[in-house]
Amino acid sequence: MNAVIPPWVIFHIPHDSSYIPSQVRQSIFLNDEQLNKELLCMCDLWTLAMYGNGIPFSQIVSSPVCRLVVDVERFSEDKDEVMAQRGMGVIYTATHCLGRLRRFPGRAERRSLLNNWYWPHHLQLSRKVNLALENYGKAFVVDLHSFASKALPYEGNSDERPEICIGTDPFHTAPEIQEAFFSEFSRSFDTGFNSPFSGALVPIEHYKKDRRVHSVMIETRRDLYEDERNGELLTTFVLVSKRLQMCLLSAISESF
Repeated sequence: MNAVIPPWVIFHIPHDSSYIPSQVRQSIFLNDEQLNKELLCMCDLWTLAMYGNGIPFSQIVSSPVCRLVVDVERFSEDKDEVMAQRGMGVIYTATHCLGRLRRFPGRAERRSLLNNWYWPHHLQLSRKVNLALENYGKAFVVDLHSFASKALPYEGNSDERPEICIGTDPFHTAPEIQEAFFSEFSRSFDTGFNSPFSGALVPIEHYKKDRRVHSVMIETRRDLYEDERNGELLTTFVLVSKRLQMCLLSAISESF
């Protein structure tokens, strides 16, 4: 990215990592081959590399552990998280095909996982958002993800698979942001809204409370840049990455 990124923009990249600590690996029922397949299906591999070129490190919040350890994108309480009904709350017990992933964590194990990985992640995100609000009077969280070219069983009914999916929140994604992101991305990609995924992450302390905190989610279809059978990059990666970065910068500029 050659253009200057506004300092009040925070890039949230929660699912790029495939790292699983050894103590968590012991609780997973899958053998190594099955686990590797699960990681290919569930991790947003290469998302940081694809979007991160030129973004100041201070404006990135990424999880150091795989979402199979804890999913920092979920609500911390299963009663608040719709995906918990499918065994994919903040701590997954089900695989992408709704098989058994791991044993159900006890209270102490759950508390330890959240304290080690979930709460530090959200504290970091909240601090960056609050610093932006203090210094600039606004904050913009850009939530970056990828998704499979064919619907995975856990997704339910999600037949639409555009190249880019723009996820929005009715409170935190203003109409001008929606319009700018759709307009810019649709110049280069087949782009859709809130399908196959919807929503946009905001720190819980600001969620539906502070309209100065803006948010949008960008989901990129993996077959544009990755061989989904093995996770290896395609020759198209560099070109797609540059186009995505240009669309992102233009959309941010048009939004504010």
